[in-house]
Amino acid sequence: MTQTSHLTEAARCVRCGICKTLCPTYLTSHSESMGARGRIAMLGELGKNKLTPSENLADKIFSCMLCGACKNVCPTGIDIPEVIYGGRAVLRNSFHKGRFLRRALKFSMERMDPVFTFLRLSQKFLRPGKLRDIPEIASTPFKNGIQVYKNVKKLGRIAIFAGCSVNYLYPNLGHALVNILLSKGYEVVVFKGELCCGAPLRSLGFEKETSALARRNIEHFNKVRAEAIISLCPTCTMVIRDQYPLIAGDTIGNIMDVNEFLIKYNTTSKLETTPDVVTYHDPCHLSFGIGIRDKPRDILKNIKGIEFVEMKHADECCGFAGLFSMHYKEMSQTIGEKKIDNITDTQAETVVTSCPGCVMQLEALKKKSGSSFKVKHIVEVIDEAMHE
Repeated sequence: MTQTSHLTEAARCVRCGICKTLCPTYLTSHSESMGARGRIAMLGELGKNKLTPSENLADKIFSCMLCGACKNVCPTGIDIPEVIYGGRAVLRNSFHKGRFLRRALKFSMERMDPVFTFLRLSQKFLRPGKLRDIPEIASTPFKNGIQVYKNVKKLGRIAIFAGCSVNYLYPNLGHALVNILLSKGYEVVVFKGELCCGAPLRSLGFEKETSALARRNIEHFNKVRAEAIISLCPTCTMVIRDQYPLIAGDTIGNIMDVNEFLIKYNTTSKLETTPDVVTYHDPCHLSFGIGIRDKPRDILKNIKGIEFVEMKHADECCGFAGLFSMHYKEMSQTIGEKKIDNITDTQAETVVTSCPGCVMQLEALKKKSGSSFKVKHIVEVIDEAMHE
């Protein structure tokens, strides 16, 4: 779909408003221009040349969290997130908040290892908050460690698409997944040639650059002979599975979210852990983007020792939404505080999620609120249960 056709698609909106009833930025701001319907209306007018690119218009379009809550409710079948991507491609030079970050990201995408090395060295000298509430950057990216984990059983071969968060911030999650797979008899491949999936670039309007990254990842990973390629990040999975065909004409075969794999291959049966009261937070791109809601809950409920408690509005955004949490900090914080209240109300000792970005956001919010619950990615829970 071209940028022009994205905007033409927006003109099909019948203004029913169903989409805005699920839109976190509308529900927080109560402003029509900060809701899905308002953004679609503005982009429809832009497509008809009744509006022209401006800083104010760009700010409204870039304030969308791209959570996808509106994606499947439009009665006329408009793919609202895709229309937003098209609008951002047209308006990117009018979005002044993102000027420096656009240049930095465009420069960094081909040089992620040295850039994160520089950030790691800078982290200790920068004032608190300068690099946001990100965890300590890993000295060695996950993908730069062991490339093939051999297994004498060799039940099969699995590859991992780690994503930038796991590679540079949470390599422990990658190692937890490796432990799980090895304990089940799989040989594990970690591909050093992995690049960013492209989600941050596309969110800033860089369609061509994202397409180039996608093609390189497709070329690299489709050479790997594996039963499945597992992602620990639902954003990566969603972008590769749903967006690569649109922007690159192809995708990575056998890409799977970790929850899909764990259920399909029955890798979590007969597990037991230390007694724990657990609740679950749905990552937006897992629940709305990929449509996975029950699988992680089924996994947790089947682990002996876990008392599962459902939280209110578990599928509402935590406020992270990638670069949104940098450009719209106050709204990100407000949305996140509501999530913390819902977690606290369950009286759970641990909140589990399936997204590294959500882990980062929840940890930061927990610290600011003084809460005491633990935050874990689902692979950490499984790894711990397998080795207790």
